[in-house]
Amino acid sequence: MNARRIDIPWLLEWILCLALAGVFFAAAIPKIGNPSAFALSVHQYGIVPQLFVNAVAIYLPWLEISCAAALAFIPSARRGALWTAIAMLAVFAIALGTTLVRGEVVSCGCFGGGGEPSSGWPGLLRNAGLIVLAAAGLKTLRR
Repeated sequence: MNARRIDIPWLLEWILCLALAGVFFAAAIPKIGNPSAFALSVHQYGIVPQLFVNAVAIYLPWLEISCAAALAFIPSARRGALWTAIAMLAVFAIALGTTLVRGEVVSCGCFGGGGEPSSGWPGLLRNAGLIVLAAAGLKTLRR
């Protein structure tokens, strides 16, 4: 009998990338559907100059969708997509951290801009976990 061997590193890479792709896809869709609510969230963080708030609100969700698509469907683009994910998550963590330092509570904006949890420790911890997930994805990639 010829037993098939499971390629564990490839399976782990695929699961990590698919999980991150799902998060970015789920985060982007509501933002695309309601850019004005997301623009308000971006504005409330106060780290983007007012001149660029609308551009960030319009283009960032499409970067998230592109990153999700590369992670899920384009193995040759996964390394770049994982680095892009880490960069985006780091910026998001900085934005969340600034609200903690200032003692402010704003709508997270993470999944669209309305009704979701506020900024603060939960969002910061979620981002840290996603950064770890992306870093683990980089670790599992084949050279």
